[in-house]
Amino acid sequence: MPLQDGAEVLFGYAVRHPATGGLSWVSSTEIEELDAVGGRARTRSGRLYELGRQIALEDIPVEGEEAWVAFELLLGHDVADPEAVPPRVVDPAADREWVAACKAARHLGVVAPRRIPREVAAFFDQYRVAYLAYRQDRSLIRHRWLQG
Repeated sequence: MPLQDGAEVLFGYAVRHPATGGLSWVSSTEIEELDAVGGRARTRSGRLYELGRQIALEDIPVEGEEAWVAFELLLGHDVADPEAVPPRVVDPAADREWVAACKAARHLGVVAPRRIPREVAAFFDQYRVAYLAYRQDRSLIRHRWLQG
């Protein structure tokens, strides 16, 4: 995605990602090397990405409401062509919670709540402990793997 300052970043759905745990929409730091044919990119943070299919800015709404909301929350105010990003977010805090609930639901294998604040709150009331335990378990597994 081209940004207003001339930089380009990646935006997409990460199946695996060490910082987010995967199964979530992410944006990267500035792209330093891009090998579109080989399907790889390296960003300023030093992270190496294995790229999937390319999504153009105008195609993000086709990916679904969560993709569009996540895009707007992560990059909407910084993209080079702000007119290409019709607003979907009215309450950024509530929508951040909803996108987080969608990610948690994928990790737990349960149905995500609708984009209604009271349903998101009820979802977290029901699943917060299970999701935190899941994240802790993944963290411990990753820590053991890194230690060899």
